[in-house]
Amino acid sequence: MIDSSPSSVAEPRQVRVMVYVKQASPLISRILIGVNLVVFLAMIGIGYLVFGVLDGTEDLRVLLLFGAKVNELIAAGQTWRLFTAMFLHIGVLHLLFNLYALYLFGPQVEGIFGHRRFTVIYVVGGLFGSLASYAFVDNLSAGASGAIFGLVGALSVYYLRYRDQFGAQARAVLQNMAMIVVVNFIFGLSSPGIDNWGHLGGLLGGAVVAWGLIPRYLPPAPVAFTPELMQNPRIPLQEEPRLGMEMGWMVICLGLIWLGVGAVGG
Repeated sequence: MIDSSPSSVAEPRQVRVMVYVKQASPLISRILIGVNLVVFLAMIGIGYLVFGVLDGTEDLRVLLLFGAKVNELIAAGQTWRLFTAMFLHIGVLHLLFNLYALYLFGPQVEGIFGHRRFTVIYVVGGLFGSLASYAFVDNLSAGASGAIFGLVGALSVYYLRYRDQFGAQARAVLQNMAMIVVVNFIFGLSSPGIDNWGHLGGLLGGAVVAWGLIPRYLPPAPVAFTPELMQNPRIPLQEEPRLGMEMGWMVICLGLIWLGVGAVGG
């Protein structure tokens, strides 16, 4: 007589897998910081060598030469000044403040949106800022503030879109963005040299263009449990390919800027 005991079956091991958003490196942010620094130094050099002034960044002739926003010249056809003005700064404090803001917000937006979309957001946000300044501010203006406020608008739109998924993190980011915007606009109202319209235009422009460029994530696909995954149970979310739609949205935003320039100039 054989005594057989029931065979034991091992239960499958359960592993909780976390998903995360892949972050792009801040390559373009670093390049933009470098470009702004180089332009600033070039303005100082040209100011000294050509016009004999120590700080060319505050000299009207240098600012005109490098492409500051001047309404009369833009109306006369020099629309490229809407672009070049975002790389000029008037004085060291102006430069340092904007580069610090770009250092803070640039890597966050570039990490989420990637190099290509980040570049579009920065440029289009800056152009919207220049357009708003052209429409409502008569004085000469320059600076990356409009483009940087565009990054603030992009961050706000992203976390508003995914507020349920990010929970407390999204609420904290949105509160911080709101506080930054309010404080800056209050400060701008008390300081006549600050272009609040340029900031507002950049904020809205960045939000608008970012809305069409927000990454759409695919549901996590089934994964095979490998020893590596068991040790580090994290998988990146994959994006839905939307290059054609994003290109179309970018063209629409640039078209709005072109129409705005025509409307203001007309």
